[in-house]
Amino acid sequence: MDRRTLLQTMLIGGAAAVLSPLSLARTADWQRSYLAAREAKPWLLGWRTVEQDRLRTDSLSISGQWPKSLRGVLYRNMPARHDRGGQRYRHWFDGDGMMQAFRIEEGRVSHLGRFVETPKYVAERDAGHLLYPAFGTRLPEMSPISSPDQINVANTSVIKHGDDLLALWEGGSAWALDPDTLESRGPVAWREDLAGMPFSAHPRRDSDGSLWNFGTAGDRLLVLYHIDADGALRKAEALPVQDLPFVHDFAITERHIVFLLPPLPLSVERMAGGASVLDSYDWHPERPMRVLTVAKDDWSQQRWYEVPAGFYFHIGNAWEERNGTIHLDYLRFNDATVMTNSFRDVMRGEHSWREHARATRLTLHPAQGKAKQTTLPGKSEFPTIDPRHSGRRQRYLVVADARGDLNRPGFNALRRIDLDRETEQVYRFGDEIMVEEHVVIPKSPGAEDGDAWLLGTVLDTAARVTRLTLFDAGKLADGPVAQASLPYSLPLGFHGHFVRV
Repeated sequence: MDRRTLLQTMLIGGAAAVLSPLSLARTADWQRSYLAAREAKPWLLGWRTVEQDRLRTDSLSISGQWPKSLRGVLYRNMPARHDRGGQRYRHWFDGDGMMQAFRIEEGRVSHLGRFVETPKYVAERDAGHLLYPAFGTRLPEMSPISSPDQINVANTSVIKHGDDLLALWEGGSAWALDPDTLESRGPVAWREDLAGMPFSAHPRRDSDGSLWNFGTAGDRLLVLYHIDADGALRKAEALPVQDLPFVHDFAITERHIVFLLPPLPLSVERMAGGASVLDSYDWHPERPMRVLTVAKDDWSQQRWYEVPAGFYFHIGNAWEERNGTIHLDYLRFNDATVMTNSFRDVMRGEHSWREHARATRLTLHPAQGKAKQTTLPGKSEFPTIDPRHSGRRQRYLVVADARGDLNRPGFNALRRIDLDRETEQVYRFGDEIMVEEHVVIPKSPGAEDGDAWLLGTVLDTAARVTRLTLFDAGKLADGPVAQASLPYSLPLGFHGHFVRV
């Protein structure tokens, strides 16, 4: 693999970062606009900045009954530094990552939060103002980019693999943390020539404990990784893919890797002219969404399919039949407006998040070379499954859901879909509650499918606190069996990972 070529592909236009700011209309005083809007819109608490480098509460306020058999740590990652020195980022994806650890033991819950000390975070903390461009932000005074990890915010997801806890982002290295203290250990280089290569925020753990992952390099290279259960690299290779778009997630089956490629290609020419990464993507509704499958045992064996234009962030799971038919569940948007507009507008205190994703079942028929999909009702995101079924047929899909006439961004309910029976259970919180991702935790290693806990966080915008909520998955509609409340609120985050102890 030619590392220099890959880095040049990813960084094209970096030297032009100082040449062209966003339009004046979109770079008005965003910080002032956000703070003024927050007085009238309590839900904007979800996009506040955490000023402290660390947060700690040794004993959360408990309600309900926490099962003593549930022992472990829920790690969650989030962008939590949305402004610095009076300058506010222009997109939700831009803020510096802060790792959270909720430790559960003997019915007690503690919390530790700590910013991931990437070089970007340290340099800007010392300078007292923003220095580098981000996914959706390029300001005229910002420095040019010399490497992907120079702008790594490590703010999207988290997984424990081997001895390290990995804070994950889209465009650069996985960032290793100490699982107990959350102290930053530095970037992970799976191989010398892979240092600084993109390593996505959604690795998939296989039944043998190994990890599969990918990264996108510019507009033409898809980097694949296969990592052993002990953390050693098994294989990595860059595959050429024409018009490579924004890709946030993927899936595995027992025999294949599956990618959905929405019609949102990257324009490296626009980046070279000084646009942000976000503004360098072009939506093409006239083009189909492509589907790529890659054989796990031979990465040269690839198949292509097409479905109508659509956009997505997250895939629930995929599995295949003996005859090769592949089934996949994902959360489908009609277009990319939620990323290109809604997640930008919220940073200045505006609500334009009008479209939600819908759970969609995709079926690939290799014998005919055709794909079909059906969309389920609902307004959902953040799909999770029982981790034991990754790459295999699963019965249940858990999502955050928006119910009723919700006049704000985000979600106010949890929904558990029985994909076999096409039924569901729903628990709706009050509209002042902003619901985040809830992970599925089997009650025991040998528990039957569906016999699980659902554990995640919610933001109470009225009480101005974040709560950890626990549900019995089979009795979701009955409400939480236990909650643990922080004495403060956390910004809204993205993804979590539970580790038993």
